[in-house]
Amino acid sequence: MEKYIPNMIGIGDFQKRASSYLKKIKEQKREGILVSHNKPQAVLMSLQRYQELRQLEEEKNHEFEEVLQIVTKGNDEFNQGKTIKAKSMKRLLD
Repeated sequence: MEKYIPNMIGIGDFQKRASSYLKKIKEQKREGILVSHNKPQAVLMSLQRYQELRQLEEEKNHEFEEVLQIVTKGNDEFNQGKTIKAKSMKRLLD
């Protein structure tokens, strides 16, 4: 279970041992949370993990844009009278 708990790293400790922490984060594929005055300030992660998260975000945004285009097209077709309401469709199927 511990591998899912992020490392809390004090900013002073990080300044002293930055290369050690960066190596650990890269090797163990874990994130580290930089803490200053007992408050989380930033997240350290490997470049590979960052790129994976950015890719997921881009894919999500692309899917959202596709759905938005489909909904917009559907609304346009409805407004032009090219489609019918679901209630009307149900009556046709009964």
